[in-house]
Amino acid sequence: MQFLEQLIGTQAGLLLAFVATAAGVVLAGIRLSIYGDALGERTGMGRGLVGLVFLAAVTSLPELVVSLTSVIQCADPLQGADLATGNMLGSNIFNLLILALAALLFPRKFAPGKLESPHTASTAYGLVLLAVFAGAFFASGAGESIVPGLHCSWGVLLLPIAYGIFLWREHRRQKKTQKEDHLPSEQVLTHLPASRFYSVLGGLCLLLIGGGILLSILGSRMALPPEQGGFGLEASLIGTVFLAISTSLPELVISIASVRLGFLDMAVGNVLGSNMFNLLIIFAADMAMRGGSLLHQASSRHWASVGQIFLLTLLASLLLRSRSRGAATAIAAAMFAIYIAALAFLI
Repeated sequence: MQFLEQLIGTQAGLLLAFVATAAGVVLAGIRLSIYGDALGERTGMGRGLVGLVFLAAVTSLPELVVSLTSVIQCADPLQGADLATGNMLGSNIFNLLILALAALLFPRKFAPGKLESPHTASTAYGLVLLAVFAGAFFASGAGESIVPGLHCSWGVLLLPIAYGIFLWREHRRQKKTQKEDHLPSEQVLTHLPASRFYSVLGGLCLLLIGGGILLSILGSRMALPPEQGGFGLEASLIGTVFLAISTSLPELVISIASVRLGFLDMAVGNVLGSNMFNLLIIFAADMAMRGGSLLHQASSRHWASVGQIFLLTLLASLLLRSRSRGAATAIAAAMFAIYIAALAFLI
């Protein structure tokens, strides 16, 4: 343990630890995408629903841990609220860019025309949840209204209720999807003994979750001054940019690996499902913050991120409906241009 502290106490050691952890997340993520496809076959859920629910929840757990840690351990409630809210919103922004990146890196495999559906319902669910969050954020400006016993605001309480309804509707819809074709390797996995299959699946999930959490910790250390072994990053960038990207690396790996293997539905479901699940983090963090309402203490600067998520979600919907590589490339490039412009404004 002392050796590890000494290693990450230097810039070179910190960078080495980050790269090594990222490599482990990449390897676990690629394997988990294959097991996720087999899980859809074994359970009858289908790739889209596996991505929307299972992979989304697993890959979003690092965001959950980081946000809860921020509100519980941060001495300044305002800073903790900003880190938790910024981490969630920044992760949702980066997740949407994953679809744009996949379209640019794998133009032949990113074929929206081969999707079971353009995921219109999932996109709409995400926008409704974002609207619920925006309404709760707006109402928090007028004052704190806490639910007795839960210690969260009334507006935030609507998030898990809406999320549960949407998952139930999506499960009913995807029951009607046609049987999917599977690669030989996935067909072998579907016939593995249940104990062996789920043991490996659970181990991969733990590796991915642990790697994501470690990346977020290393990301926080990178914000330290150079004399303390960090890179002196601006504090305003930690939650919305750096922590968000660090904790979103599992989503990136899973989605890119899924697209490369031809599981586009799983990749899209993972991104859209993660964005839905991330909004639940606000509910969990609000309950964990005993000093008052989370959104009441969060900075109004987060409204810029809310607007960016709304715009990127609309563009992602167009991306999933594109019928030509040229259109997909143009939409993906526009999404990155919006992100870069917003980042320049933040800096």
